[in-house]
Amino acid sequence: MIVIKLYSERFAIKYLFSSKGVCLGIDTKKASFLFLVSRQGILLRKRPVGDRIVENMDYEIDRIHEGLMGGK
Repeated sequence: MIVIKLYSERFAIKYLFSSKGVCLGIDTKKASFLFLVSRQGILLRKRPVGDRIVENMDYEIDRIHEGLMGGK
């Protein structure tokens, strides 16, 4: 299986496209918002400013989903 990941954080909108799903993030001065679509479901979460869950989970959609569900 070929896994392709495309990630960008050039602007306030960050995105991660992977063969396992899509993750979109929007950063504002007051909060960060993360929208995730994967085989495990759809999530929309408000996160603290400067949140690094995507980076901390090595850009793996399944790990990001589990981290968000676990409240990490």
